[in-house]
Amino acid sequence: MKRFKQYDFTQKIADRELRCFLFPFFLSAGFQCIYAMVNTAVVSRYLSQEAVAVIGACTGCVSIINSMLPAFISGFGIYISRCIGSGDSEEIRQGFWGAVYITLAIGAICAALTVFSKGILQQANVPKPLMADAIAYFRIILLGAGILYLKLILISTIQGMGNSTIPALTSMVGVVVQTLLVVFLIAVLHMGIASSSLAILLNNLWQVLVLILFLRNLSGDKFLFTLPSRIRKDRYLVILTNGCSKGFMFVLLSIGSFIMQHMENNLSTDMLAGDAYSDQFTSLFTELLSAYGTAAVVIVGQNAKRGNYRLIHDYIERLSRRSLPWYPLIGMISLVLAPVLIGSLAGNGASSEAIRAGILEMRIIFISYPFLTALVILRYTLQSMGDYLAMPIFGFVEMIINISMAMMIPLIGYPAVCLGLALSRIGAGVTAILRYRGFMKKRCP
Repeated sequence: MKRFKQYDFTQKIADRELRCFLFPFFLSAGFQCIYAMVNTAVVSRYLSQEAVAVIGACTGCVSIINSMLPAFISGFGIYISRCIGSGDSEEIRQGFWGAVYITLAIGAICAALTVFSKGILQQANVPKPLMADAIAYFRIILLGAGILYLKLILISTIQGMGNSTIPALTSMVGVVVQTLLVVFLIAVLHMGIASSSLAILLNNLWQVLVLILFLRNLSGDKFLFTLPSRIRKDRYLVILTNGCSKGFMFVLLSIGSFIMQHMENNLSTDMLAGDAYSDQFTSLFTELLSAYGTAAVVIVGQNAKRGNYRLIHDYIERLSRRSLPWYPLIGMISLVLAPVLIGSLAGNGASSEAIRAGILEMRIIFISYPFLTALVILRYTLQSMGDYLAMPIFGFVEMIINISMAMMIPLIGYPAVCLGLALSRIGAGVTAILRYRGFMKKRCP
C-alpha cells in the first residue's frame, strides 16, 4: 500500500501535489456518472420510456435513501476526519466504530421500511400505471441502503487519512462491474426495471469487502475492533450531532424535493422521462464539482482541531480558483451540445417532448454551477470547523425556493421544475459565501 500516497494537509503542499490529490476524485465522479448514463440508456433501449419514467417518478423517494441519509452518514465521515487529524489512536477508534454501529442501525431501519414501500410511493403521487414496477425498484433500494452507507463510511475514513486513490480506484472498477451487471440483468435475463437497483446492491456489496481489506492494510492498529458497549455515550452523541447537522440539511432538501416531485408527477410521463434524461448530465457536472467539497472535508478535517484557520482559508481559496475553468466548459456543453447528448442517451424510442424537456433543463440550470461549487466547498468547510447550524440554514433556503417553484408548476408547467433546481442552488450558494465570510472574519481578522 506504500505506493498509494497519503497527503498531510497540516502543512502547505505544492500545487502539483494538490492536483494529484484532486485527480482521483474527478475520475471517480466521472466514472460514477458515466455508469448512470449507461444505465439510463440500457433501460431506455431494452425496456421502454415508461421504465425510465419509473426512475423519474421515484426520484423524490429514492433521494431520501440515496441522498438525505447518505448526507447524514457523510456527517459521520466529517467527524472521523477530525479524529484522524487529532492523531489520537483511541479517539480515532471511538469515532470510527461509533459511526459504524450507528450506520448499521440506520441500514436496518431502511430494510424494515420495505413493508411500507407502496404507501410511501402513493404519498409521492407515483402514477398508478407505474406503481408495480416502482415498488419492486424501490424495495431493492431500501434493502441495499445499509450496504451503501457502510461503503460511504469506509470511503470517508480512507479519504480522511489523506488517501484519495484507493476509493477512486474501487469506484471506477465498480462502475465497470455495475454496468456489466445492468446489461446482463436487463438485456440478457430480461429482469425488468428492478434489476437496475439490484445491480447497485450487488456492486456496493463487493466494494465494501474490498474497502475493508484496504483499510486494514493502511491503518495498522488505528482501527482495532471495539465493541459497541466500549464506545463512550458522549462519543455517540458527538457523532450524531455531526450527522444531524448535515442530515437535517438534507431532510429540508428532501422535503422540498418531495413536494417538487409530487407536483411534477402530475405532468406527463414524457416530462418525467425528460427529467430523468437531463439528470444524468446534470449529475455528472454536479459530481465533478462536488469533488472540491470532498477534498475540503479532508483538508479542513486535518486542520480544524489544530486551529490552523489561515491555512484552511488558503486551501479553500485554492480549491475555489481551481474550479473556475469548469464553468465555461459546462456552459458550452449545456447550451450547444444538449440536443445531441439528450438525443443519444434517449435513443430512437423516446418522444420528441421528452427530449425537449431534457434539453430545456440542461439549458436553464447551467447558470447555477458556480454557486453550487461555492455551496459544496463552504458547507463542508463550515461543518468541519464546528459550525453545525450552517448546514440546516442552507437546506432551509433550498427547501423554500423548491417549494415556491413547485407551487408554480400548475401555472407555467415543466420550466418551474428547472427554475426550482437553478434558483435553489443560487440562493444557498450566496448564503454559504456570506456565512463563511462571517465565520472566518472572527478567526482570521
